Amino acid sequence: MIAIALLGLVIGNVYMVLGDSSKAFGSQTTVFEAETQARRTLDRIALAVVGASRATLFQTPAAPASTPELNFTTSQGLQGGAILEGNAQRITLTNAAGFHQVTWAENPGTESERNSVWTKWAAEFLEGETLNGDDDNGNGLIDEKGLNFVLEGNSVLVQLTIARKAADGTWITRTLEARVTCRN
Repeated sequence: MIAIALLGLVIGNVYMVLGDSSKAFGSQTTVFEAETQARRTLDRIALAVVGASRATLFQTPAAPASTPELNFTTSQGLQGGAILEGNAQRITLTNAAGFHQVTWAENPGTESERNSVWTKWAAEFLEGETLNGDDDNGNGLIDEKGLNFVLEGNSVLVQLTIARKAADGTWITRTLEARVTCRN
């Protein structure tokens, strides 16, 4: 009887250790997924914006104001000494079916519009920020959304917060930023 009781205690402890290990692994997996998704989405945005002509950046306020939407065109080269502009593009934070997502559109608002969702894990606001008219996260900007664009000369500061719910119910958030200089 004593041996069975001790065996029960040992098995119970092993089960608890395995359960804790599984939770830790699940949490680390969620952190990795959030970081990967944030980096991948930010890289897509930077690649799209780097080809934009500074003169074609529409509706982009200067700091301390910011916007969750960037409209632009990219240069397709030169024709007859003039820059040949490509199709209009838009990168924006949208809310669809309860998800905040980063979407890209080519020829927005036209019959030939094409769309792509780059992530469904975007946060509503940047990490540490709330909608209250103040700079809550101390970055010099006010009430910035989970995807945020700020015009700084020929550069665009892109900030992105990804939020992912872990298996234990906690939220994992990762915020990344990149400064993209328009090459055209």
